[in-house]
Amino acid sequence: MTTQRLALGIDIGGTNLKIGLVTESGELIDKETTPTPRPRELGAVVQTLASAVKSLCDKHGASPEGAGIGAPGVVDESLHTVLWAPNFPDWIGQPIRDSISEALQLPVVMDNDVNNFAIGEHRWGAARKFKHFVAAAMGTGLGGAVFIDGKLYRGARGAAGEMGFTIISPNGPAVLGREGVLEAYVGRAAFDQLVDEKFKTGEFPTPRRITELVQQGDERAREIHDTLAMRLAEAAATWLHILNPEAIILGGGTIHSADYFFERFRHYLSVRALPPHTETLHILPGQLGYFAGMLGAAALWFEQSA
Repeated sequence: MTTQRLALGIDIGGTNLKIGLVTESGELIDKETTPTPRPRELGAVVQTLASAVKSLCDKHGASPEGAGIGAPGVVDESLHTVLWAPNFPDWIGQPIRDSISEALQLPVVMDNDVNNFAIGEHRWGAARKFKHFVAAAMGTGLGGAVFIDGKLYRGARGAAGEMGFTIISPNGPAVLGREGVLEAYVGRAAFDQLVDEKFKTGEFPTPRRITELVQQGDERAREIHDTLAMRLAEAAATWLHILNPEAIILGGGTIHSADYFFERFRHYLSVRALPPHTETLHILPGQLGYFAGMLGAAALWFEQSA
């Protein structure tokens, strides 16, 4: 076992719970993935986490010093509970951090999953050299986070960085009753609609398969990535004009290894945004991959316990 400091990174998702044993340098020693209990009651999730953590630590004889948690929804400014969690409505206002800490018998820190994605990329990944950047993750929805002067910006109540609710059309499709927001145009439901329109032969390719087809030159798949890139650029131009970041870091399963998507996104952003905001801008894929949220949660622990 390593002599480095160890922490647990825990990413709480609607489908799976991901738990990793991570060193201070960002090495993932080992991981456990287990289904999120249904219904998603806090006590059941905490019990499942405690069991998985014990199994992982016993396997390696490890004694992590603490745990970072990636919680669903908007985490409050005290970083104890959630203010808003569409997939975990019963968790709002509940003592999430303290409940997990008690069950694990470890000190715990908590933030939302995309904030942790950004923290992980800043500490160990694509954003290491940047002080000012926007991070966004495209998957089921579109989550975001903002770093200003080397620090995560949380806002007055911890709710900053909801980039998926950037309005790009006044009367467009809605997410959670909010019309015309970006997530309605680039989230998984929008992706599936584009696939349904382009593939009329009974196929229904996954995001990974669409990326493979793009690489093979399939025009239908290329049109899907082109459309998603155009829609994202319409919102991202506003981010640039307000925040003037050094970089945009993009992650999430929809655009993993999607070189053509990044090419088109750069093009559309150069058309939509002013030259002072794009001439030196870096647009980069995240480097931490599928377990970015879990690694980011561990990074959160090391950041807050330094």
